[in-house]
Order: sequence, then C-alpha cells, then structure tokens
Amino acid sequence: MVNCNIDNRIRITQGATYQSLKIKDMNREYYTKKGFELYAIMTPSDKYTQGIEIMYPSNPIKSDNQPAVYILTNREGKLMKIGETQNLTSRFFKGYKCVTNTTNDRIREHVRTVEDLWVYVLPMPIIKEKILGYKCETSFVKGLEYNLLKEYKDKNGLVPPLNIFIK
Repeated sequence: MVNCNIDNRIRITQGATYQSLKIKDMNREYYTKKGFELYAIMTPSDKYTQGIEIMYPSNPIKSDNQPAVYILTNREGKLMKIGETQNLTSRFFKGYKCVTNTTNDRIREHVRTVEDLWVYVLPMPIIKEKILGYKCETSFVKGLEYNLLKEYKDKNGLVPPLNIFIK
C-alpha cells in the first residue's frame, strides 16, 4: 500500500461551480463499475523539476505500452478528467511527469497546489488488420474518450474540471 501524505494544500470548496447532485453519480465508483482499475497516484514532489511524483500502488495492467482511456479523480472519488493515451508508460511516466504543454502543466499545477489525483485506466486492445497489403494497427481510445466526455457533459452540462473541451 502506498503512503500518501495529504498536506495543507488548498482544497476545492464544495460549493464551487459544480452541479454536485448530478456529478456525484458520475464519480470513481461509476467508472470502476465499467472496468476502470487503479493505476497510479499523482502527488506533489520536490524530487523532480516539474514538481510531481507518480506512484504505482498496484499495476493491474499486463503491458504498460498499450492504449487506454483513463480518468483522474480526487481522494473523495470526484471525477476531474477523462483522457486517452496510445501508450500508458509514455503518458504517465514521461508525459505528465516531464513534458511541458498546456494539458500537462494544468494537471501538474492542480496536483502541486490543490490535491493528489488518482489515476484509473481501462486498457484497450490494439486491432491489427492488413488493408491494401499494409499492416495497420489502431485502437478505439479516441472514440471511447469522446463518448465518455459527451456522456458526462450531456448529464452535467459541462466537462470535468480538468478537461477544457471535447475533442
């Protein structure tokens, strides 16, 4: 079990811009019932330049180098972000931890100043087909991410707090 030190960082207030009654229905439990599994916990850290550590309390994933749809939740289980990746290792070990871009910076700032984030993933298969004599590979992560975001927005009138829009 991972020891997560929750410090005195500022917490988001209950009365923020969330429609709390509806959003409570689409929390961590809602997604774990769909098959999402705990993958990692993002916490602040002075060890790295970008200021966060990614701890892996358990790893239910057979291969980290696979596509997946993921959700980020806070300690209480409130959904904060829905995302997708073609490669779990690259997204979490390298991307969120090291790469500077708008999305990564927003997530890191949240972890550093507001709260830890729990990462839950739903690994997706890689579909391999030969088309016109070429070997092709694909997955359905973008389609599933889009539909999960659309479902959330349709039910709640907005996307999760750390998402900006639906791609």
